[in-house]
Amino acid sequence: MKSRDTFAPMGPWIVTADEISDPQSLPIKLWVNGELKQNFNSDDMAHKIPRIIEWVTSIHTLEPGDIVATGTNHRGLSALMDGDKVEMEIDGLGILHLGVKDDLKRTWLRETRLDRANNGLEGTTPQISGKYS
Repeated sequence: MKSRDTFAPMGPWIVTADEISDPQSLPIKLWVNGELKQNFNSDDMAHKIPRIIEWVTSIHTLEPGDIVATGTNHRGLSALMDGDKVEMEIDGLGILHLGVKDDLKRTWLRETRLDRANNGLEGTTPQISGKYS
């Protein structure tokens, strides 16, 4: 589940469509604990923005002020853990800073699915400590 109560980080500010000349051409970077994990462009999205809006509005009415979250391209990410510091920058829009808090203090190996595949391993990164390990 991606959208738990109180979880919808946005910012550092929200802009309107007239403030971005081409939303399909925005450089995006993401750091975890100061290490660059993602460096991609919004033109790399699996589905382009007009198609996303078309699909969403086929099942849900969008009203002025509604936000459609699209996520990242997922390449280079591993599990986030308690105490991690995440920074995400969209060129020209600023940097969103957030901290990760996990009351269960769970930990995972710091490897990506690509790392696992390159090492001949299948599946997702295993949880190595915490309540559900």
